[in-house]
Amino acid sequence: MPKSELFEQNYRYYDKWFDEHEGIWRTELEAIKKLLPPFTKGIEIGVGTGRFAAPLAIEEGVEPSTKMASIAKERGIKVHEGVAEDLPLLDSSYDLVLLVTTICFVDDIDKTFQEAKRILTDNGRLIIAFVDKESPLGKFYEKNRHKSRFYKEATFYGKKEIFKLLKKHGLILEACNESLFGDDLEHLTYEIYDGCKKGGAFLVLRAKKR
Repeated sequence: MPKSELFEQNYRYYDKWFDEHEGIWRTELEAIKKLLPPFTKGIEIGVGTGRFAAPLAIEEGVEPSTKMASIAKERGIKVHEGVAEDLPLLDSSYDLVLLVTTICFVDDIDKTFQEAKRILTDNGRLIIAFVDKESPLGKFYEKNRHKSRFYKEATFYGKKEIFKLLKKHGLILEACNESLFGDDLEHLTYEIYDGCKKGGAFLVLRAKKR
């Protein structure tokens, strides 16, 4: 089953999850806001239902699931149908590109980075937010992935792997932060720390196109 089909079938559950785990959602949102640069034209790749793009004032998104996209549109997002590895967008057309828990669901992470860089303007910023597989919560997700509607199809990455991918694709890491500390969803603390050395599960990285 294609990964996008999982979201197509479970789109209401996906959006409801954020209501049921509001503390996690608000912490993730605040962590991204802390690294959000001034921008003129931004886009979120894997925009889903617009849970992040809308409150971050990002007006466009790319999403393969039509049902997820329909909710994002209701939240005021202009959605382009497509996948991260083959973006239906012009070169150098955005000064901000955001990916939130998207990289674990792509089929080709190198093409994802290539495409994100391609659509960025010179000195544009890429923000990647993801679950670090080396964190306690990341290990919990990996161990229990077969029980999850979505993560059973995910490929988790560690921060060192993402650092290497940024360098490989000519993107300069500027800043990072981390949050969500704990062994599972029922035992989390929500502090946000600058840097990426304390073992938090949710990492936000900001990189610049050179």
